[in-house]
Amino acid sequence: MTRFFALATAVLAAGCSSPLPPITDCEPRGEIRPVCDMRTPEDIAALPDDRHLLLAHFGHMGEALGSISLFDTRIETLTPLYPVPGGEDVTGELWGDAGCTEPPGDSIGPHGTHLHQLDDGSWRYLVVNHGQREAVELFEVFPAGADTRLAWRGCVMAAEDTLMNDVVGLNNGDIVYSRMFRPSDSLNMVKSVFGIPSGELWRWNREAGLSPLEATAAAQPNGLEIDAENRYVYANMYMEQEVWQVRLSDGEVTARYDIPNSDNSAWGSDGRLWLTTHDMGVREILSCFDHPYEPCPGGFVIVALDTQTGEHEEVFRHEGAPMGAATVAVPQAGRVYMGSFVGDRLISVPDFTAQP
Repeated sequence: MTRFFALATAVLAAGCSSPLPPITDCEPRGEIRPVCDMRTPEDIAALPDDRHLLLAHFGHMGEALGSISLFDTRIETLTPLYPVPGGEDVTGELWGDAGCTEPPGDSIGPHGTHLHQLDDGSWRYLVVNHGQREAVELFEVFPAGADTRLAWRGCVMAAEDTLMNDVVGLNNGDIVYSRMFRPSDSLNMVKSVFGIPSGELWRWNREAGLSPLEATAAAQPNGLEIDAENRYVYANMYMEQEVWQVRLSDGEVTARYDIPNSDNSAWGSDGRLWLTTHDMGVREILSCFDHPYEPCPGGFVIVALDTQTGEHEEVFRHEGAPMGAATVAVPQAGRVYMGSFVGDRLISVPDFTAQP
């Protein structure tokens, strides 16, 4: 990813803002509370107990490995969940490709994730993996508070020549992921800056396998979210400067929302789709990529989208300490938790849309 980005920013070198001062402490700023000493919690999922979160610690798109952990919002502690300490014993039905029978173990490099409930009532956690294989790893989640655990249930291998970004699951077991780039094309990132499609969405079904959603070809497909009825996927088309509503019955794009630089999204406590968008100059972004394990001060904005009316508004904005460059905002236990693709922390604030 760093190599791709360096090419793109070379094209955009003129007119860049100067980086903000570095973040050197782990102190609160007003109502913004940091929790430090963790590695790049790029994506976050809220467990159904109104207390715990699943954190995916970013593996920097194959340049490093990562992990999955359980975060207790009440006492702010972190418990490793995967890789499983001491190894793992694979038991139970496999949910993915028939040929995927070996878990990733220590080679996992997480990126986008999705937690949802299947029709049979089980909880499934999907994790984009850039480790030794480009795949969506399938985990069953056994929610039990502090004793929550994961069991690996197979994987879905990405289509050939794919670097994924995010994934969502349907309640019937199907999967939709975003192909961000084709790694064989070294200029893919640069082309996407000029609006040339670099990828699209793909759908997987256990019987039918993988198939592209042709109408979704776009420049840098990024984060995904799905509605509760499994009718639409909302795709953040980063370089298109739009969010697309994709109808799952036929793969057609039925709406486009003018929301630029959207990274990940999550359903908010107000029923709207919360989109975490970046508000950084090129030089700032480059500086963040150059220091992947230090907190980035870059600006970000949370935009709330009413998917029924198309109306959207800014609900939160921040830059600088204690953390910038957020990638996702997830409500849990009366607060909103935000992670980043770089750094050593997450932050939280009181729920900014909760009614008094």
